Amino acid sequence: MPDQISKIARSATLRQLQVFEAIARHQSFSRAADELHLTQPTVSMQVKKLVDILEVDLFERIGRKVYLTESGQALMEAVEQILSSLSVAEQKINHIKGFAGGTVKLTVISTAQYFVPRVIHEFTKEHPDIKVAMRVGNKEQLLNRIQGNKDDFYVLGMPPEDLNVHSSPLAVNPLAFVANASNPLVGKRLEIHDLVDEPFLMRESGSGIRSHIEKVFADFKFEPHVKMVLGGNEAIRLGLLQNLGITVASVPTVINEINVGDIAILNVKGFPINRHWYLVYPRGKVLSLAASKLIELLKREGESISERAFKKFHNEEGYS
Repeated sequence: MPDQISKIARSATLRQLQVFEAIARHQSFSRAADELHLTQPTVSMQVKKLVDILEVDLFERIGRKVYLTESGQALMEAVEQILSSLSVAEQKINHIKGFAGGTVKLTVISTAQYFVPRVIHEFTKEHPDIKVAMRVGNKEQLLNRIQGNKDDFYVLGMPPEDLNVHSSPLAVNPLAFVANASNPLVGKRLEIHDLVDEPFLMRESGSGIRSHIEKVFADFKFEPHVKMVLGGNEAIRLGLLQNLGITVASVPTVINEINVGDIAILNVKGFPINRHWYLVYPRGKVLSLAASKLIELLKREGESISERAFKKFHNEEGYS
């Protein structure tokens, strides 16, 4: 073994290598500190110890960002292999452990939080020794977590084609124009251009629904009269209940209000548009038995959601 490598193995700690990798990935000491739940002085101290061991500079600072030196790049290649190997080993061990304790981690797109918790509740009743940690975020946040291999699996809209993941459709997610039930447009047969002057409630930037809606509107050559930009499905739901405008929403996110008659689906030609939720995890991921079981339950629920959506829009007359 070369002297320089043996010096790292003998003197450096795994934590120092994790800190180094996080700084290199974020190009920022402060963002690495936030991710690792450490103070910035602690992060700086860990890097200094590595520098003292290797007797070379690992980073150079240009403006507000830090960049790897040539020596830092050489170390980064080795650290990525080390951390990746440890992650694979942990996944294999978790698979061997099966249901004897452990945690399943998943992150879901905000629209999916309206059905995923039901499945988690069913799963934890059957397997009380397993902990399930679920995060909710928009598409941009999920893609960042996927690239960082933060979770066991993810539920989101169509993943980008260049993402190195295994993905499969989980459930249909119909997008439809919706409004307060008292809106005079309810019950009418409409073309999309009949809505050009209606106040429109738009989702925030980074939302998967917003990016999809914008593409659909471009195809229709339709420009909505955006009255408000609201962050999240809950804000959209409250805006509809207060009759602030119309929107295109994921029907499952407002299905309770539709069922009790507070919100109505507008009969607009060309809608609903059937998007899908996808179940996604990185290629090469070794899923634990617990994660595989939870995925199995999610797929079962997805089939049920898709069947109910099909019946709703095909049994009601007038919807295009």
